[in-house]
Amino acid sequence: MTDSIDQIVARFAAPPVSEVSEGARELMHEIAAGSPAPETGRTGRRRGRVAVVAGGLLTTAVVALTWMLPNSTATALDIKKEGGYYIIEIKDLYADPENYETQLRTVGLDVSLKVVPATAAFEGQVFPTAPDNEYVTEIQGIYPPGPCEKLDGCAIGLKIPVGFKGTAKVEVGRKARPGEQFQSTTSWDAKGEPMHCVPYYNKTVAEVRTMLRERGVSIEEFIVADPNRTDALDYDKQDSVPDSWLVHGGSMTEPGRASVDVYSTPMPQRFIDNINKANGCPTS
Repeated sequence: MTDSIDQIVARFAAPPVSEVSEGARELMHEIAAGSPAPETGRTGRRRGRVAVVAGGLLTTAVVALTWMLPNSTATALDIKKEGGYYIIEIKDLYADPENYETQLRTVGLDVSLKVVPATAAFEGQVFPTAPDNEYVTEIQGIYPPGPCEKLDGCAIGLKIPVGFKGTAKVEVGRKARPGEQFQSTTSWDAKGEPMHCVPYYNKTVAEVRTMLRERGVSIEEFIVADPNRTDALDYDKQDSVPDSWLVHGGSMTEPGRASVDVYSTPMPQRFIDNINKANGCPTS
């Protein structure tokens, strides 16, 4: 089954370790057969300022061990068959995608896998699409029970039905290394991001720069755009703007660096309330 990406409104690494405990593996196996979908929220991929509506890992260390585990061996994936699914762990986050694909082909899956540097909200995100760019619902992340502070849920694995006969491309988000540009990102106030529920809207550039600095973030660029515009691509990119201009939003471009949306006039309060509501934050 597939759903149009235009209809999808949803869709998050612990420090590297060298071993996986049996208890951690058992936990993943117990929940692999029937994991609930993560709570949804406002999302978007914003490289080049083009938003793509698409739909994290802040959980216990034990749970994190079974997912996104660097490994020095030649085996990039660990694939097991359980409960009618192929249960997949990524053991080498930096392997060539061809290595992933070769292993998936050995179990009869016409699936390609790419692991990309992602902003905090999308670390661990499992995003599968068909050749026509439709979202593939049969391929899912594995989500542990309990609360999660990531936009896309705290995935600890990936599962694909044993009988899956389609063709799919799966993108998985990983923690970015210092200086590495994000390939999967969202608004900086989404769940799991540094400005989540921070009351920065219509604050001056000077005020928001201080807020960001307190969170270890510096400004890389400014996107000048009228919040009332009808064309989403009607904007200018600038290296600097007056400190008195007002901030309407932003996104992370790499660890510790952000792109900031600004304009000389304030954003309407109704827009702010709608965004805060979608993010689960207080409204006016």
